[in-house]
Amino acid sequence: MPDTNIEARHLQPGLDQAASRLRGSVLLFGDETTAPLWLWLVLENDEIAALEDALLEHLRSPLFPARVGERAVHPGDDVGLLDFACAFAPIASRFAQGRDLVVAATRIVSERGGPLCRQAALACIEALQHRQHAEARNLAEPGTPARLRHFVLASRLCADLWLRFVPSVDSGRSLPSRLSDVTAEARPAAPQPAPASAPQPLDGPGVLVLQPFEPPNDRAEWQSYQALSAPVPLRSVPRDSGKRLAALAETAPAFAAPIAEIRRTLALAAHAGRPSPRLRPILLVGAPGIGKTWFARRLAQALDLPFAGLNLGGATDNRCLQGTARGWSAATPAWPIAEMARLSVPNPLLFLDEVDKAGGQRENNGRAHDTLLAMIEPESAAGWFDECLRTTADLRNVLWIMAANETRGIPAPLLSRLSVHQIEPPPASAFESVLAGLLGGIAGDIGCQAADLPVLEEETQDALRRSFARHRNLRRLRAMVEECLGVAAEAVLSAAN
Repeated sequence: MPDTNIEARHLQPGLDQAASRLRGSVLLFGDETTAPLWLWLVLENDEIAALEDALLEHLRSPLFPARVGERAVHPGDDVGLLDFACAFAPIASRFAQGRDLVVAATRIVSERGGPLCRQAALACIEALQHRQHAEARNLAEPGTPARLRHFVLASRLCADLWLRFVPSVDSGRSLPSRLSDVTAEARPAAPQPAPASAPQPLDGPGVLVLQPFEPPNDRAEWQSYQALSAPVPLRSVPRDSGKRLAALAETAPAFAAPIAEIRRTLALAAHAGRPSPRLRPILLVGAPGIGKTWFARRLAQALDLPFAGLNLGGATDNRCLQGTARGWSAATPAWPIAEMARLSVPNPLLFLDEVDKAGGQRENNGRAHDTLLAMIEPESAAGWFDECLRTTADLRNVLWIMAANETRGIPAPLLSRLSVHQIEPPPASAFESVLAGLLGGIAGDIGCQAADLPVLEEETQDALRRSFARHRNLRRLRAMVEECLGVAAEAVLSAAN
């Protein structure tokens, strides 16, 4: 990464060594012919770690200027990375991959850091963009294809960050004042309500869930809802979601049809360049104990989306979904709004169980089915009026998964807006994959890996297989598996003592 004032031939051996090290990191920073791997896509946690390792290796290289970075930066040190980006940005253009280093550091913080670190990272990106535009007129000179390419790559990376993390309302503040807000101690950022005239993005990565509102009273809990009145980034679906869904289909063969529909929707969204697609509400119809709730949770894990569930079986009116109006002592917003505030995302996966058993009458407190219909209908969901907050909310990005034992009892207008899938019990031949899925779920609930569970003997597995062939009920099978695992664990402990 030589200074352009130094002859590169004197430093070529060191550059070759650095290049070989980068190739071991999947060319995270790219080269003259290959764009960086992280140019187009949202980074996963393991890729963030790999990118950070490659970046730290650059910073520790003897070719890197010692005058930048007064203290060593360690993995996970977001403030240190921001300090580096702020100090190095003014001279980054003098180095072959200088802009890439600044963008890499700020991107790591944007993906991993808290609100304050993210705002400061965007401030660094803003400063780099201004400097790049000031130098843009010199890029038209002959013999500068490499500089032009780095300018284009860094600009696209900056634009990607800027689009996914919409600037806050204080973006006009100076860079030093915003960096002074960043502390090593995690501290929640004071939410800034957006102006009433701010446009509401429909397909961008930042969603204005709530229009500005006045809290009903002075309870501190309303501060969590104020955060939704500023743009909130959408949670992006992982790049390997296709493989994750394929693995889920192997462990849950009875849900192959809804998984195939979801995969098609994700493929279409990826083709259109949308990492956070909207799914048509899905209704899973099947007998109790068939694994509908289990599937909804595993689907949220496969899509890397926060999960929240609500049982409508005992609902006698619509208050469980709609909340209560302002004026009541215990006024609460609508359930989807409460979950979005709790989970801090505008596109959680919300699961509604026993939809066919929801009760209520229109002349009393309203029917849950009517409220649900308004929440999933795109036009009404775009401007859902919450009677507690007395403002409109955007519910279009919520992913709805519903479950019912039968479609009888669900109104036809609601049913016509759902993608209905009849779920049959898995065949007896699917016992091996079903058992593997149950063991993975049990291990996840315990907090360990499936390999850490006790080994079930062949005789035990044969007995479980015969029992499953008779009832084909996942709930019963899981209870039996947990009991067998407990017996096996007791045997292991007794043998050890």
